Amino acid sequence: MSAWGHQAGPARVLSIAEIAEQAPFIGSVLRGLGVPAVDIDDVIQDVMLGAWISSQAGRYRPDPVREPLDALKRWLFGVCRFHCTHYHERAFRRREVPVADPWTATGEERVDPGHVGERIDAAEALMAIAAMPLWAREVLVLAALGHGGTEIAHILRIPLGTAGSRLRLARARLARKLKQRR
Repeated sequence: MSAWGHQAGPARVLSIAEIAEQAPFIGSVLRGLGVPAVDIDDVIQDVMLGAWISSQAGRYRPDPVREPLDALKRWLFGVCRFHCTHYHERAFRRREVPVADPWTATGEERVDPGHVGERIDAAEALMAIAAMPLWAREVLVLAALGHGGTEIAHILRIPLGTAGSRLRLARARLARKLKQRR
């Protein structure tokens, strides 16, 4: 017995034609395992190729007690389950948008042009902050991260009054720079 189950008989190599004869069975198994109709043909091809490679590697060992067709279908069912599991875990399946217009599927309104302007304003603000001196960038970033005056003073190892002054001056500079850009 192996980790994959009972290996009853000797290894048998299948031809691709023998596997292809079972395409209708493979398709019905895949539909039962939740593969959408649009992807059935691709996954059937993956299963057939995987089954052929596995049989070439000696992993098809039919039980001599069972009827050959029954043993083949049982083994192909296992191959289908393996490929179906990987099919459902693929990244492209998790991120696929199955509708032509995704906004109709969510029920949300389309993005209005105002949001684009907000993104442009944010980009301008970041460029304005990047052009400021180091002391101003430090206090603005720490304040944006939610730190209060006491925490900013502690992190920067400066007096509390200095931290408050720097924050006030940095905010005033930023406001001036943003007004100049408009």
